[in-house]
Amino acid sequence: MILSENELELSDTQIKLIGNGWGNEVLKEVSAKRITYEAGKSEVKGYLVFPKNTEKKYPLIIWNRGGNGKDGMLDDFLAQGILGEIASWGYVVLASQYREDDEFGGTDVDDVLALIPLAKSISFCDTNKIGMEGWSRGGMMTYLVLSRTVKIKCSVIISGLADLFRSEEIRSDLANVYGKLFGSGNEELFKQRKKERSAVHFADKISKKTKILLIHGTSDKKVSYNDSEDMYKLLQENGVKCELKLIEGGDHYLRKNRKEVLQLRKNWFEKYLKNGN
Repeated sequence: MILSENELELSDTQIKLIGNGWGNEVLKEVSAKRITYEAGKSEVKGYLVFPKNTEKKYPLIIWNRGGNGKDGMLDDFLAQGILGEIASWGYVVLASQYREDDEFGGTDVDDVLALIPLAKSISFCDTNKIGMEGWSRGGMMTYLVLSRTVKIKCSVIISGLADLFRSEEIRSDLANVYGKLFGSGNEELFKQRKKERSAVHFADKISKKTKILLIHGTSDKKVSYNDSEDMYKLLQENGVKCELKLIEGGDHYLRKNRKEVLQLRKNWFEKYLKNGN
């Protein structure tokens, strides 16, 4: 349940930047609130963003952020821009900041799952139509969620982390990061925890009822596009309807490909969530 709601705090400069960057409809047609909600025994912060016209119901998109701890955390400016853009397409958007004692794919997965029953308390949210989007670490979170529920009709995963062992090979600093977040003095247990968070090892558990679009840049230096290639093959083998879109030369954030990626995401949700094909 939602424990508290607060209006966003934006400066005049931020409002102008949002209008220029994401469009004025993100400001004029969308409401956004900072929320605190319950996930089991934890109190977790997040955002609720939705069209201002609440006289009708809208499908829900749960948005999973990347990073860990404060790295990748949303602020009011990004919530209004990133989540507001999605809401302006005609969706309710819920996003978790994840609990403070982040386990990077451990009990924090419950923080995302808790948003599903929470949405039932939102009168203008159609909880029969739930989608999910995850970027980078948020892709890992999405895979984990999809291995535990069949309630997500469709999903978009961008630059998604699916093989923690490969990521360690690409970025040697990640061994220390993973160690701090979910490490163990027992090396075998630590390997098992990395395996449990790597979707390439549990692709057969992912919901076959969810239509999945994978988007990845071929010049991603943070998460190899091979993660998405491997997942595409594994998901197909396991009967999941999915598509893979590799963006030639795209970096981790796909900065230079924003319009193309926006259209791919919007079309996927429109086809499989809003229209329910």
